[in-house]
Formats: sequence, structure tokens, C-alpha cells
Amino acid sequence: MENMKRLTKVTAGLMSFALALNTAGSLPSARSSPAMTASAAQGYYADLPLYEYELKDYYVLSVEKDDDFNFIKISLVPKIEGSYSIWSWSYVMDFYFDGNYLTKDEYESSIDMISKLSTGTIVTLKITAREDYPILRLTEEERDYNFDSRGTYYIEEVTKVKAPDINYYGDINDDGTVDSFDLITYRKHINDPEKYPLEKDCFLNGDIDQNEVIDNDDLQLVSDFLMGKIDKFYGSPMIGSIRLDDQVDIRAEEGKVTDEAFAKAEMEFGIDILKKSFDPVNEDKNLLISPVSISSALAMTANGADGNTKAEMEKVLGNGMTLDQLNEYMAYYVQNLPDKDKEKLYIANSIWFRDEPTFKVFDEFLEQNKKYYNSEIYKTPFDKNTVKDINKWVSSNTKGMIPRLLNDNDLDTTDEKKMMMALINTLYFEAEWQKKYENSYDGDFTDLNGNKHAIKEMYSTEQEYFDLGDADAFKKPYANGDYSFVGILPRDKDIVEYVKDLDADKLMEDLKECEDPDTVELHVMIPKFKYDYSKGLKEILSDMGMAEAFDKKLADFSKINDLSVDGAEPLFIDEVLHKTKIEVTEKGTKAAAVTAVMMAAAAAMPVKRIVNIYLNKPFVYMIVDKNNVPVFIGAATELEEK
Repeated sequence: MENMKRLTKVTAGLMSFALALNTAGSLPSARSSPAMTASAAQGYYADLPLYEYELKDYYVLSVEKDDDFNFIKISLVPKIEGSYSIWSWSYVMDFYFDGNYLTKDEYESSIDMISKLSTGTIVTLKITAREDYPILRLTEEERDYNFDSRGTYYIEEVTKVKAPDINYYGDINDDGTVDSFDLITYRKHINDPEKYPLEKDCFLNGDIDQNEVIDNDDLQLVSDFLMGKIDKFYGSPMIGSIRLDDQVDIRAEEGKVTDEAFAKAEMEFGIDILKKSFDPVNEDKNLLISPVSISSALAMTANGADGNTKAEMEKVLGNGMTLDQLNEYMAYYVQNLPDKDKEKLYIANSIWFRDEPTFKVFDEFLEQNKKYYNSEIYKTPFDKNTVKDINKWVSSNTKGMIPRLLNDNDLDTTDEKKMMMALINTLYFEAEWQKKYENSYDGDFTDLNGNKHAIKEMYSTEQEYFDLGDADAFKKPYANGDYSFVGILPRDKDIVEYVKDLDADKLMEDLKECEDPDTVELHVMIPKFKYDYSKGLKEILSDMGMAEAFDKKLADFSKINDLSVDGAEPLFIDEVLHKTKIEVTEKGTKAAAVTAVMMAAAAAMPVKRIVNIYLNKPFVYMIVDKNNVPVFIGAATELEEK
């Protein structure tokens, strides 16, 4: 869209932008006479024409405001001869926001959009003013010859903000509000996308569930929103965090095909965490971790480590592999995930860092994680709005299974630490069984203490049986055969002793090849179950061999931020948060995980033997791919139908 060349008289009511509102108070006018009452001022200014301007692709030099929004100044730099002359004083344009004559909704809407602006981004703004500013209507070419003095402009309302990855979900026609016209646009595009194509911004606004397609699920969300059944979308716009990774121009690495070495590293890592986390007597009865999620978040962090800190992290994560090798494996794994109708695995990574002059994050660190992990990158104030943004991001990328990662005070600064960065991985798995269960039956699950709990039992005959020596195991494949559920039932040992004695290398070897299906008649029972799990991994990872990363004095993450900047502080890992959730039903399995590294500154048919594996007492289970890479590892000791 070209810069507006004509003057448009509009009314403030018609220009109201009513999507996401924040609370706000009144704002006194910077230009009103102290003797002029608000009503008199509004009456006077209401008689003046209202002008609309579009400022296309301006560079945000600064946004200044006090806590009560009594003073707001936005400094912008326009393009001059195809570039931004950021350091030329004469080109800086200061816009003072004057919302004294707006309705409460109009005022709150403007404040909401102003809060989305962040230094260093390129934005397009629509604004209104009661005064005529001819310079704002000049094109870039015209401005080359006419722009020769500093400008100060008083604006009454901000009606629209467009910047990288600020999308207004549901507003598919991009007209500034979610209404019945959007429903019409959705239906037209869904019924005939070739006849009714969408521009990029309209498509991003319309893709509420962010699955890269506009479909009936998005249409239903908008319909529910307009009918009042829901008051927000879980993929709603970010509040105050500015996404930067689109500005990191680097080609994604193709990576190295995952093989047995990568699978062994993940299995070793996952089993170690399982053994050190599993304590059903004193802690959670049921456990579930995602080795892939945890190692992804930590590997991103390790790309900023150096010295012994890096060496320890490599040893724990790589099982003999270097960090460079692990990056290559992860790059391939992330880019080659299944996304089929009945089998999906989504992985998302993001880096959030504090917007502070003393915290200069190295481009090389961001580029490395963009290259290998396709990381989204956000610069943010690390306040309560940041907590909201992170929780929305996690909820969106786990399809709502994990709606909340952080609490409101998790990013607060204390006497001991100041939170500076969060490196987050999410993982979402959804797959239908290759052979669905037609029915489930009433049954009992016997817990560690011998108590029985009512469950629903699902029975099937399977093909892949594994004799683990001290346990029986089976694989039940999902729809496309790339992933399987692995059930492991100890024989003589109780579950605590069995997990304690688990050997990752032996388990990997035992799961390579099942017994000949022609020699085994395999009957299995999987309980229908659902639970969630959360765990702080600081102590566990320290015990596994990467203690230095958590040590305020010894941690070396000098490849993350420039310590030569005045006031810069070295980083250490404050905590590694891990949350998971799983649902196993007759249809299949849904599971999600999030890991956040929180960084602070401190021949003839033989006779068959019959094998029954009924998971009606404490058991271990996994979800693995065809290379036996463990996407999830769990242990259940007390299940009950809810």
C-alpha cells in the first residue's frame, strides 16, 4: 500500500480499533489550556476536521512514556532515498500522543497498540490528528527534496499498527475489527481459495491456530468469539514482546540424518533423567518427560557456553558427540517431523531476552540457534506482560495442552538474581493408533501399595514383543508406522527397583529387534489414561554432570552476551522448567511438552507361546520413532479413571 496522498476527514468513532484492550486511565492533553475544561476542549476540538495519515515502513527510534501514560512520545525515522538515516537529527519525527478527546474504548485501544512498538523495529502506523501535517502525506521520493527540518506532531489516535509478527487474529479482512464480515471472508476463502486468495497479512491474521492453513477450525474459533462462547484466542497477538528472528537473515541448516548415535544419546539422556526424577513414594505418582524437548532447550543454551561449562554440557547431552554434531542432528530432526492426518509431531523453539542497554546479545548466538533450531527470537521487557506472552506462545505451540508455563512473579528481579533470558522448546505429539480400539472395559489398576483404582482397559493383539530379561515389552504402532507406543512391564522387581536398575544401552539394544511374530501370540492391555507432570531439573542436571552451568561464579556463557558493555553481567542457568501432559484413548495419543532454560545474570509354523502384557500395575512406557529416539518416557504407578 502506498503512502496516503490525499487528506481524509474521519470521525474518531469510525476509526476505533477494538481488538485487544488494556486498562488505562485518563490522559490530560499536552496542549489544552489549564483554564479550559475537558468538556469545553472537546467541544472546541470536535469542530475541527480530523485527518488520517498512514506512515509506512518507519524505523522506531524510541518510545518514551511514564507508568500512567500521562506522557507518550514516539520517535520515528522515515525512509530517505531508500534507507533510514537514523543518526541524522533532521530526519527524526516526534509524535506526541494526545488521547484527551477520545472515548475510553478508543483511548485504551490506542494505548494497546502503542505498547506493541519497540525500539529498532520497522512499523507501519495509521494515525489521526486534528491538525494538518502536509509533510506526513509526502511519498518517499517527495520527502527526499522536502524533508529538511525536525518535526514534532501531536496525534489524537493510533488506529493501526503493523510490524513483523504482530497479527490480529480473526481479522482476516484486515479492516481493524473482528466482525461478521470476517466470517464471510473465511467462508469464501475456505470454499474456493484460488478464487478468493489472501494477502500475507490477511492470511496470518486468519490462521488463528497457526497450522499454516485457513480451515474450518479457524472459522469455528471466530464464530465462537463473535457469539461470546470464548473471549480470546489462545493464539492471540503478543502484548509487548517484539519478534526479531525475521530480521536474522540466515539459511536454515539441513543437518545430519538421525541415526543410532543420536538415538543412543537421547535414550541415555532420557533414562538418566527418568532414574533421577522417579520417586513415586515421596513425589508424583506418575512421571512423564520428553528427552527431545529437554535436550533441544539445553543445546540451544550450550551454543552460548564456553570453556568447562560447554564441555560439561556436551558430555551430558551428547553421549560422546560434540555440540556441533548435536546441532546437526537436531537441525535435521526439527525439519523432518511428520505432519500427516493421523500422525503429527510439532517442535517449536524460541529465545526471549530482556530489552536492556547493558544486555547486548551476540548476533552469532542468535544466528546459530536460528540456523539449527529455527528459533523464534523475542526482545521483551521481562515484566508481567512478558509472562503473558510466553504463556500464550507455549499454549499456542502445544495446542492448548499446556496453557501456562510461568507464574506472574517468575521474572521478577530479586536481591540474588535478575532474570535475563529464557530459551524455550515446545513439543506436541498427536497420532491415531494403526488399529484403533473399538471398545474399552471396566477394570482395576493396582498401585504401589496394593490399592485398586477403577480404570478403562483397552485390549488388542500386537505383533512386536521384546524379552528384556527382567521385563516384558511390546510396541503398538501409530497410524503411519513412524512412531510407536512402547509398554514395559517388570517381571519380578517392583517398579522403583526396575527404574533404578535401567540400563539405556541395554534397552536400546533389546528394542532393536522384536521376537519372531510367528512364535508369539501377543495380547496386551493399555489403560485409558490422562495426566500432567512438571519438574524443575536444576538438581538433576547438576547431578548428571553439568553443575557448572548453574553456578553463579563458575558458569561461562560468554558467547551469549557482550560482557565488555558497561554494566553487563555474566549469565548462569537459574532453573530448567519442564512440563508435560499425555492423553491415551481408544483413538490414539496426544502428548505435549515444554522445557524452559531460565537464565539469570549471578519356516514351518512352530508352536506359539502365549504372552500377556497387561499394564494394570505400575509400568514404564515410551513413545519412540522408528530409530527408537524416545520422544517421551514415562512411568505410571497410580492410574484412575477421572
